[in-house]
Amino acid sequence: MPTENAYWSKSGASRIIAVCTTCIGLGALLGFLPGYLATTIGDDLQISRGEVGLLVSIYFGCTGVGSKLAGRAAEKFGARNVVVADMVAVALAAFFSALIGSYWALFVATVVGGFGYALSNAGTNVIIGNNVPSDRLTLAMSTKTAGVPIMALVLAALGPWAATKTSWEMVTMVAGCLAGATAIAAMIYLPDDRPTLSKQRTSAKLPKGFALFSLGAFLLIAGSQPIYSWIVAYMEESLNTAPSLAGLVSAAASACGVLYMVINASRVDRIGAGKRIKRIATLHFWIVIGILGVSLGAIWGLWVVVIGAVVSVSVQLAAIGTLHAAVVDRAPNNVAKATGSMMTGYYLGALASPAAFGWLVDATGTFTYSWLGSALLITMAIPVWNAAGKIGEVKDR
Repeated sequence: MPTENAYWSKSGASRIIAVCTTCIGLGALLGFLPGYLATTIGDDLQISRGEVGLLVSIYFGCTGVGSKLAGRAAEKFGARNVVVADMVAVALAAFFSALIGSYWALFVATVVGGFGYALSNAGTNVIIGNNVPSDRLTLAMSTKTAGVPIMALVLAALGPWAATKTSWEMVTMVAGCLAGATAIAAMIYLPDDRPTLSKQRTSAKLPKGFALFSLGAFLLIAGSQPIYSWIVAYMEESLNTAPSLAGLVSAAASACGVLYMVINASRVDRIGAGKRIKRIATLHFWIVIGILGVSLGAIWGLWVVVIGAVVSVSVQLAAIGTLHAAVVDRAPNNVAKATGSMMTGYYLGALASPAAFGWLVDATGTFTYSWLGSALLITMAIPVWNAAGKIGEVKDR
């Protein structure tokens, strides 16, 4: 039982969560790096913004396609081993792209990083699910998930500047070194959970109707991802906002989101495991409110965009952190497979949404319909999560 686990009863749990957070942040780095270094990479390799954007889409697509396979790998080889494998893959892919310094090398690194990230998603969920008690689970999962926006903040603040002063290859090389060091830390500090053959044969099935988690995750990410990928362009084009100010608004929203993740997690853990999915549905309502606020910016001005961005980003991150805890609640005997199933929908939403949003803007000549479409997708997810709340039998562990 997690409450009796030596890692939780001593300082080991803090190390586990810290390492998992770092792995999730660095695991996602190759998916964010092309976007943040787009100008430097584009100028150096003489490629278009579309070709840079393709790298990001391919990354998320590979993560989505690989998620179910990653769940099976975590079951077969152990969660720690697949997390370490991802960190090694990120390091090697980063070194490879930096040393070759070409678009096709970046493409290969993106594919490797995308499939590898699916391993960290499944592995860290299993590790935290097995080593943290239910009344701390949402906080632990939210802290782990915060690794991505924290990484994005650091990369956004330092990456473009460092690439200008040195080169994008140097930034990528440093990222690879960090991933390599994290692989060593994961091997040392994460518990060895390699399964026995008997455990592999008796792997439990997912609860009936668990596909609702995949559908709900798809709708959540498909509806909310444009807040990250399009809000800066929206402010620049529709509100004539300076690029530096638009970037500051986006960064501030992410910073507020990390803080609210922790606040929300503490509250959710107090109300109990059985109410986590109900909380997810409530958070979706507030995401809709935030997106609608953003959409009204063209009429009411920048101030309402700022409020809408802070609300939507903060609540979306809180919903994601709570979602990971709910996966463990509803499929405690097969966290790896459950994570793989849920994350397939999650990343397919991340793959489809940015392009569809942009195409609708091009077709209509305005961002308004695209924002309304995003709000509609989030609204459609609410009844899905209400239905998902009836899946399985939740027991506080």
